[in-house]
Amino acid sequence: MYYMEEVNIYRKGKKMIGTFIMSLYTMFLEIVFLGVGFYDKNIWLISFMIVALIITIAIFSVHVYHLIVPRPVLTLNEDGLIDCTTFPVIGRILWEEVEEIYSAKILKKTSIYIKLKDNEKLYGRLSWLKRTFIKANTPKKADPVVINLSKTDENIDEVLDILKAYFTNYKIFTKGREN
Repeated sequence: MYYMEEVNIYRKGKKMIGTFIMSLYTMFLEIVFLGVGFYDKNIWLISFMIVALIITIAIFSVHVYHLIVPRPVLTLNEDGLIDCTTFPVIGRILWEEVEEIYSAKILKKTSIYIKLKDNEKLYGRLSWLKRTFIKANTPKKADPVVINLSKTDENIDEVLDILKAYFTNYKIFTKGREN
């Protein structure tokens, strides 16, 4: 087996501007509605807006942190991949767990899908909250691992080729060890 360098794909700052603008706009609206709640003395509106504002500020803070301290959204190496492209974050997937890698276009958006040999093994590693969220948002016969590169400048076909090269390299190496 020849050595393959680790590949890291990062989120692009320019693509996060829309998220920042939307977060600031949402915080502005929540503050306005919080003011309306105080003016009307509506405890339910005040409570709801405080919770919403806290959540929005937390999400905004995470985005600012990731802009200052970039973290790869996708890492590929000889052992497997680490997928942080979607919410919730899937995390590490070993090549030995992968059955197939392919791309598909759904609702005018092309993504990379990873078919696993055993989905339950993946679900067993995740927290109950992540597992429930993924199962609730994944159609019955669809693969649960979707790599979304919309927040990066990477070409999806190039990333698919790199993924397939790593996976092929892994399969060749493991067949060589078995003989």
